[in-house]
Amino acid sequence: MTNKKCVLVLILALMAGAIGLIASAHAESSPPMKLAVFDIELDDFTAGGPIAGESPEETARLQKMTALARELLTQSGLFEIVDGSASTDQRVKDHWLRKCNGCDADIARALGADLSFVCFFRKVSVMEQYLEMRIRDARTGRLTHVSQTDLRGETDQSWSRALKFLIRYQLVEPELARRNSVQR
Repeated sequence: MTNKKCVLVLILALMAGAIGLIASAHAESSPPMKLAVFDIELDDFTAGGPIAGESPEETARLQKMTALARELLTQSGLFEIVDGSASTDQRVKDHWLRKCNGCDADIARALGADLSFVCFFRKVSVMEQYLEMRIRDARTGRLTHVSQTDLRGETDQSWSRALKFLIRYQLVEPELARRNSVQR
């Protein structure tokens, strides 16, 4: 290859890289959406679970998972977090948003958010559990995202792995990919 061709290839490669960086920066510079993140809930289907209520260990684990979710969502850069627990609505206090047929959208809008985030662990047994995440448009109440996964074992590690998996692979990475493709 001649020197002129090598220089031309190098210049084209640098230009392509620069264009990619500009597109990436533009996608990342999209303003974050205000996301009302409500406390993660427990939907207990075990024998006696609904009657007994949450154990102190489950309550502590749910608080840890809520803090982790807020941290991961903030770190993504996609969202500005609005604390959903600041609402005075009784359904928020009772951790009943998973069953209120979309009332979280109205509550999120009242908090000044664009979107609502409701997440819950469904416990079938100590060994069989599911995690579901729902995001709604606060203006329309329309579900914009639903994802779920199953998990085994009732431990901090199993719950945090499931939560990290859903947030990263089902929400953040697909959204970043979507924004990058729209920007190009």
